[in-house]
Amino acid sequence: MDGEFRSALRAMRNIAIILTLLLAPYWVLTMAHAPESWRGLAGVSLVFAFTGLGHFIKTAEMVQMLPPWVPLRGPLIYGTGVLEFAATVLVLVPSASRLTGLALCVFLLLLLPSNIYAAYQRVDFGGHGAGPVYLLVRVPLQFFLMGWIYWFAVRA
Repeated sequence: MDGEFRSALRAMRNIAIILTLLLAPYWVLTMAHAPESWRGLAGVSLVFAFTGLGHFIKTAEMVQMLPPWVPLRGPLIYGTGVLEFAATVLVLVPSASRLTGLALCVFLLLLLPSNIYAAYQRVDFGGHGAGPVYLLVRVPLQFFLMGWIYWFAVRA
């Protein structure tokens, strides 16, 4: 039980970090009277900088989130990390923001099966060690993030 409680706390910590990175720039830039789209996209950029960094400092843990039958799991983790870093910049470029936003929404949708797999396998990374109950928080967060990206990047 103690291990499950620690996994649940780690899950909530990661969710809190992602929500803070997403929402704090919006509130701070509101006080600076920045345009609304810029306020929303700054948070998207920070979230993907954070998650992209995880691909390089927690590679082994992220590899465990993929089923063993997925080929080239390590290079895939590095490659998606590079894509996330590229998105941190491209989402802020007005001419590339819409296409980047669409790509990020598709990317997040494609990640959903690996998050489900990791939760059922209780991979002790990113909160997945809490098990399937973690998906009750993770899946809505993922859809919220997709909605945020759509609102500020795609729709704009």
